[in-house]
Amino acid sequence: MATAEWTVLEKLLLSQAVYKYGEDNWFQIARNLKHHALLDRPSDYFNQKNCSLQYYLMVEELDKEKRNIFNQDMPVVVQLARQLYNLRLEELKKAISEDEEKFLMLVSEIDDIRAGKWDDKLLSSIKDAQNGMETTPVENKEDDQRHKSWQKNINLLWREIANHKNGAMFMNPIKENIAPHYYDIFINTTAEFERDVVLMLNNSLMYNKEGTEVYQLAREMLDDAMEQIRVFKTADTDTSTSSHTRAASMAAKADRRKSTNIE
Repeated sequence: MATAEWTVLEKLLLSQAVYKYGEDNWFQIARNLKHHALLDRPSDYFNQKNCSLQYYLMVEELDKEKRNIFNQDMPVVVQLARQLYNLRLEELKKAISEDEEKFLMLVSEIDDIRAGKWDDKLLSSIKDAQNGMETTPVENKEDDQRHKSWQKNINLLWREIANHKNGAMFMNPIKENIAPHYYDIFINTTAEFERDVVLMLNNSLMYNKEGTEVYQLAREMLDDAMEQIRVFKTADTDTSTSSHTRAASMAAKADRRKSTNIE
């Protein structure tokens, strides 16, 4: 039996599934959670026994609170869903607030760099990097080529996502007066790209009521975008592995040549 603590999101989706399928259909409830796009647990975590146990633990906890903050005539599962919905909303607000703080801090650092406040620190970092650099020119050239190739491919991926049939609704540009220098910030990794795409579409999910047309469009686009990113990451990993193999082979050949010359 799974012993890990359920998250607020998992509990919310469990209560919604119980409301939809009923308390006597744990096979369908477990199946729904096991294949839910927002959940990432081992395949055997959301089994029937674990789901039913967690649900009745939540009901028991609600009974301890005497349900005095909800309408007494409201079904227990609806009371649970409302309580968990409010908790999840607070979690999302907190996460967005933290992301905004990080973003504003990054913008502030960029302004400081432009003003020359980081000159000594940056020069020191550059010198340290140069002193500790042990890569050969060939390796540096290959890294540069790989990065250029990645940039080209990530731009193609962005165009595919932006050209989604629902894309026009979610592609409103950031205004310069709201976030100065926003367009001077570059994305250098696939993880950063994925984070920004997911954040953009999750914001739409949070600010639009579930079941509305806009919510459904955002949900569909998020699912499609995540699949496109997954395929891209798989292909990028295969390419990177192949490049590292070639680099290792070249280094081995160079070592053999040096050994031959010494002999």
